[in-house]
Amino acid sequence: MLPSSREIAFHSAISCASVANGSTLQIIDNQCRMHKIDLGELKITRSTPLSSGMSPTLFDYYKRPASIGQNLAYSASSNQGLEHVFDIKSQLLSVTSFKYNQNEVVSKAALSENDRYLITGNERGRSYIICPEDGTIQAELPVTSDAISAVAISEEYQRAAYASFSRELIVYKINSFSIAFEQKLNAVIEMMTFLDEYTLLAITRNGKILKIDLYKGKVIQEKLLDQNVWPSVMVLSHSKKFVYIGTRESILFAVYVKTLDTLYQVKLPYHGVTTLSRTQKYFIMGFKTGEILFYNHREFEEQFINYIKLKQVKEACLIFQKNIFLMSHRETKKIYEYWLEQKETIMNLLSRGDIEQAQKIAEPFLFHPKCKLEFAEIEELQPDLMALQRYIRSMSYAPAYDLVRLKPELKKSSLFKQIEALWSKNLQTAQILLAREPLLNKEAAKESLHAFLDVEEKKPLIENMLKRSGTFTLAETAVKEKHFSFYFRLVAQNNFLESTPLYQKVLQVGERLQQETLKYLEEKNYQQSLILADILYQFRPYQNQATKLKEASKALLILEYQIEHKMLLEAVKTQDQYQLQSHYALVGELEEMKQIFHDHQITLVEAKEYDKVFKNIEPYMKISICKQHIANIMKKIYISQFHDAQKMMDSAIDWEKSFLTYLQFFPMDKRLSEFAKENHKLDVLQRIIISTAPKEDPIYPKQVLTYLKSPAKKMG
Repeated sequence: MLPSSREIAFHSAISCASVANGSTLQIIDNQCRMHKIDLGELKITRSTPLSSGMSPTLFDYYKRPASIGQNLAYSASSNQGLEHVFDIKSQLLSVTSFKYNQNEVVSKAALSENDRYLITGNERGRSYIICPEDGTIQAELPVTSDAISAVAISEEYQRAAYASFSRELIVYKINSFSIAFEQKLNAVIEMMTFLDEYTLLAITRNGKILKIDLYKGKVIQEKLLDQNVWPSVMVLSHSKKFVYIGTRESILFAVYVKTLDTLYQVKLPYHGVTTLSRTQKYFIMGFKTGEILFYNHREFEEQFINYIKLKQVKEACLIFQKNIFLMSHRETKKIYEYWLEQKETIMNLLSRGDIEQAQKIAEPFLFHPKCKLEFAEIEELQPDLMALQRYIRSMSYAPAYDLVRLKPELKKSSLFKQIEALWSKNLQTAQILLAREPLLNKEAAKESLHAFLDVEEKKPLIENMLKRSGTFTLAETAVKEKHFSFYFRLVAQNNFLESTPLYQKVLQVGERLQQETLKYLEEKNYQQSLILADILYQFRPYQNQATKLKEASKALLILEYQIEHKMLLEAVKTQDQYQLQSHYALVGELEEMKQIFHDHQITLVEAKEYDKVFKNIEPYMKISICKQHIANIMKKIYISQFHDAQKMMDSAIDWEKSFLTYLQFFPMDKRLSEFAKENHKLDVLQRIIISTAPKEDPIYPKQVLTYLKSPAKKMG
């Protein structure tokens, strides 16, 4: 079942691994040595010790005091209490060192996807989020009562998480410095990863996969992988459709993320899976015994794709016996699509009692968990399908609908679709008759619906339609005379009008009106767009869109005047009030004016005209759409003030309080850390622990600097 592979053996367990630029495998082994492997030639290009103070220890799945990312690596020395971050892109260079876990053993560590964040967890239940480039603490997470068993962090979703042996799970919002989720589960989490900002996927020590909704604050899905395995590593596929799980027993599982069903499982040749990585060519696995296997997960791919194209499902599935990894190939989904094509045939065969032929058609598809489940469900419905078939043949539609009400799964069957198609056809015939001669054709209309008169859910509509047969004439007259408000009032009072061809035609008119209105807005013809939006408002289903288009037309008329007269502040307020988006050409002109204003302020900052800049931007500070521009300018002012103070060698500055003032308004950023590094103040910055997010509606002071005592000279 496994394809061909190559391997490289090391003398120590593989602790962590990452793939850089799709061309290099980077690993750290249990002896804290970093190795780089060229994935083109599958040869080791570098082996370097990360720490000279490390003494060899036996590999422990729970103690992984190292992490390796794209360009950075982290390692913690339990002997010296030091933690190091290295730049590994070209040469091994120490970036920074710190001692946040001094006298504690780091049990877990992880770098985020682009090395922006590092999360560590130790055996005393403490966890820190750190900026790896300068070693500053971004957050100290709440202390738990036992050792940290798992950590996860994501730049994309601005989330971090840790789990502990006390079964606690905490998820933290990095950008708002707040707890997103806190709960005690009924098992110890081994590994976890974020699917999105609201969903966490985790696997427990006892082999359960959990999908946790962070917004709802609960486990929304769980499934037992296997009670006889001990999970040791988990990684998401690039598409996030599958999750791959390795175990201490050397079994690899592939699981559907959506359903948590197992797609396949396979036994691996070496002991204890510790790392999993995937590239375009290889599925790479590291082991406790020191081996790294490079499986050619695309082997037989071309032959497999050809079989799929030819719809030779059985032959395609036989290839899985040579390469099980192709089961998660993108083309495999077509097998499910072919299954859907055959599903109707299978259901029809079962409805006629031809079970053997139905099983024969289904057999090639049953490797697929979803197909297998659906076939089992269809088999259970077989007696009901036969009953539905009998009702259709005898035109007994009332009991047919009763059966479908009891077994909603039958709604998906082609048999039920046949009944619904017949109902639609007969209903349309009745409506045409009533539209021509409401009184004379009432009996003929009733006769055309005779087969459905006893169907419980159809009765109210039929009775109402026959009782108000004159409504059809009223509706047609209203449309001819373009009284659309009256027409939609009729539709609201008589829902049977929604199933008429006339209703669809009127909706098409509304759609065309909406498109015309949008076209005039794009052409800057705001008066005409306002007229059309007023007409569109008569079309009830389009009233929300019409209201928005009217508001936009009015707002753009105002904005046009303000831009012509260079009234920037008033124009920005109009944009903010009406939430005008940049796809309007006029808003594009305003954005250019705003950028010119912004660039001018930056020039003034560079000329040290801080008071003048502050006076210019103060009227814009409370306008929400200006927040980012204002923040950029104030950040520039404050960093410039830091440089001015350093240049003047002002010893009266309290740098810790000054940095704290800056961090009240902005998150820890590269500009601040670079200033601290260049001017030997990184130790001051590393002492600061931020516990609250920057203010959402800040009132910026003119001056960021805080003095130890009243200075003789203040800076402007």
